[in-house]
Amino acid sequence: MSPSSLHFSLNIISRKDGKSTVAAAAYRSDEKLYDERNGRSFQFKKHEEQPESFILAPSHAPEWVNDREKLWNEVEKVEKRWTSQLSREIVIALPNDLNNEQQRELIENYTKSQFVEKGMVADVNIHRDKDHNPHAHVMLTMRPFNEDGSWGEKRPFSGQYDEKGKKIYLDNPWDNKDNLSLWRDNYQDLVNATYERLNLERRFDLRSFERQGREEKATVHMGHVAAGIEERAKENALRKGIEYQPVTNEGKLNEKIKKANAELAPYQKELVKTDSKIIDLEQKKNEFKNDIRRSLEKSGVWNALTEKEKTSITYVRNRMKQDVNLNVALNCQNQFANWEKSLSHKSNVLRQEKLIIESAQKTYAEYKKAPENTIEKDRAKYKLQRFGFSAENFSNEVKERIDQFNKNANSFKAEKAKFIENKENVKEAVQVLEAVTISQAKVLYNGDEKLKSLHPAEVDKLVQEFRTTGRVIPLDNVREYLDKTVTPSAKKDMSLVDQYDKLRKDNQFVINWNNSVKRKEAELINIKDSNPKEYQEKMKDFAQQRSVIAERFKQVKTSLSILEKSMIVKVKEQYPNEKWMDKIDGNTASKILRANQKENRIIPIQEFMKHLDKKKENAHSGLERNVPEKNNQFEKDSSSSSAKDLNNNFDKKVAQSSMMNAVANSIQGFMDDSDKGRKTNIDRALEAEKRRNKNRGMSR
Repeated sequence: MSPSSLHFSLNIISRKDGKSTVAAAAYRSDEKLYDERNGRSFQFKKHEEQPESFILAPSHAPEWVNDREKLWNEVEKVEKRWTSQLSREIVIALPNDLNNEQQRELIENYTKSQFVEKGMVADVNIHRDKDHNPHAHVMLTMRPFNEDGSWGEKRPFSGQYDEKGKKIYLDNPWDNKDNLSLWRDNYQDLVNATYERLNLERRFDLRSFERQGREEKATVHMGHVAAGIEERAKENALRKGIEYQPVTNEGKLNEKIKKANAELAPYQKELVKTDSKIIDLEQKKNEFKNDIRRSLEKSGVWNALTEKEKTSITYVRNRMKQDVNLNVALNCQNQFANWEKSLSHKSNVLRQEKLIIESAQKTYAEYKKAPENTIEKDRAKYKLQRFGFSAENFSNEVKERIDQFNKNANSFKAEKAKFIENKENVKEAVQVLEAVTISQAKVLYNGDEKLKSLHPAEVDKLVQEFRTTGRVIPLDNVREYLDKTVTPSAKKDMSLVDQYDKLRKDNQFVINWNNSVKRKEAELINIKDSNPKEYQEKMKDFAQQRSVIAERFKQVKTSLSILEKSMIVKVKEQYPNEKWMDKIDGNTASKILRANQKENRIIPIQEFMKHLDKKKENAHSGLERNVPEKNNQFEKDSSSSSAKDLNNNFDKKVAQSSMMNAVANSIQGFMDDSDKGRKTNIDRALEAEKRRNKNRGMSR
């Protein structure tokens, strides 16, 4: 028996195409819905049979998502761009062998497992206008909901920030081009499992004929309009007793395709048995790919878990949006480090805001106390402006600021509580999955004692290898397998010099940011009287930025100080016999380490100083450079490879000479200070200052 097919398609409802997701929901549900964005109600011609409609949502989604009109109006509000994608719609044909209850159970189980459990809200409408064509429209929100019931991001936050302080987002996992095939295959598996449970012989293969290895061409999808016209044409032909002929373009094309496929049928029958075996293998492979939760459900272990353990595993699956195994749970656990950093940053911002408000209140008290037309009064007024307040409207502004602070503080407390709860969930999931993984591995390796020498994460990789490929890696070869094919190569640690350069860049970025804020504040004075509301809002924003800048300055400065000390220690280790090294600073240490890193060796100090001596000799002889001149012959023919090599070598020598000179200049003063009988830099500076003071006295 050749497997049957079912229609399964995906489309995007986008504002760019002039579509309204409220209107789409109204048509699919046969309800009258009001579109707040367009200011109009949508109600379409009723279907012949009232659709069976229901909404499925994650447990942490807000209650209002179950109101269809409210749900899609909120979607229209949160998606602000004119190009926004509003909804992802899956159109799925339902097997007409099943009754209405079985069809609903099928589509409900499928939608929950593929979309709802991964964070999306689904608006499901089952259409049964035609007995031969029952199908479901599943409209999905493009954004998931956060654990606190707020809208999440379409693209997950990486936990990192760019140089401008903006969040860095990962790719949207829902936009993966492989999703359609995955969702279609999972629907096929669920339908076939349902038929097997109901003892029905029919089986389905939703893959394209090309993927199935079949030579015949698939017929085109007709749609309900063309299908209705063809049905009436068949009934008319039957009444008149004549042969039915297709009347629509789709019907005529499908008729030609059927005739062509009929010619291929004798050859195709020979492949049916082989094709069935391929389908069975695909189904078994998909069973191996089932995630831990489904495996636990099938094995009966799931029912033995506590509700807390079940919640933990489900949470990891929803958060990571992928099948669950031990390594996925461990990756999820690692993400909490970034979340913790984010909470720390928010805590610092709140602390700074509290200090600003308290300082402003204290300054305002000084302002009120100071006599009119005095420096104290003006100084207090200016300080209030620096804090983002005006003396004239301080009471209202500080009240707004305190209200906003309390709101942010409450939000922070709620998020922190959620963080603690979910961190515990992930920890619980890791513990459960470690136990499950080890028990599975014991079965796979017949309880081999060598498993005890492996980390649970490594054991999980062996189990996953078997689940995906069917291969059992011999434990004698497991280390080689993990090192070569599984364990990613460790990233090379940044050198002290590279860290120093990065911190210098970070420091310059914060300086530029601070200068930008100062410049914008100075420009803002122009609108102080004409638009005081905007002035206060922007001053409030600048005050918050200044608190963040101050914190960043402090962090960078502390890191630079620690790093400079580390570089000085490193240089002293490289040059243990140079006593003058006790006096070097961080900048000089960075130059020496950079030169050694570039040359991939420890350059003798004498070699640095030779470059400085040569520079002095050249200066005395009237030469401007201590590097060789370019060969004129090669300058004339720069296209030749030898000329290019010469030019490259010349540039390298110039760069190397410049680097060596820079190091030599930096260390010369320290070396001079170390020679006995010579004056130190400090002594020379003091004497110079004495001479300047003496000259000033004489000039008077």
